[in-house]
Amino acid sequence: MTYRNIALVVADVDPAEFTDPAMLPLVRRHHGVIVELFEGTSVLPFRFATMFTDDDAARQLLRDAYDEAVTALDALAGHREWGVRVRRPKAVPPDGLSGTDYLALRRRERSGGEQLHERLARHAGRSTIRRSTAEFGLDAVYLVPLSGEDEFLAEADRIDGPVEITGPWPPYSFSELRTTAR
Repeated sequence: MTYRNIALVVADVDPAEFTDPAMLPLVRRHHGVIVELFEGTSVLPFRFATMFTDDDAARQLLRDAYDEAVTALDALAGHREWGVRVRRPKAVPPDGLSGTDYLALRRRERSGGEQLHERLARHAGRSTIRRSTAEFGLDAVYLVPLSGEDEFLAEADRIDGPVEITGPWPPYSFSELRTTAR
């Protein structure tokens, strides 16, 4: 359905289909639709299982959120999402390490992840650190302009250690639109 110059892609669904065993094919179909649209235009992906009570509610969202949606789509145009995870080396603290020294070691590790993030973020329009864990020194997503992807990937290639790069993706992590959908 459309409103002015934006469209909302919807499908009739049975809420009973959204149970754990039945969801995987639905998730794949949802992602496939978003990717297909993304190949030809800017998209503002809604979270999987966003539901409206009826078509009128979906149309109302288009009208109510039009300005916000256009602003978001303009900001996402010409960008793709990339994920980067850098695994921490499995360092074993030396025997006899005091609590203070252990905390200092952890701060240095965290600081190293922040420095990597800053290096990569310079090539992105937006970025978000997803979480910090003992396993990953960095787990972040980057909204990278198409014109800067080569530089972004070259910077990622310069990272020492085991690096996982995923993408390019539609801007799932950067799609923010307030909805009244359930």
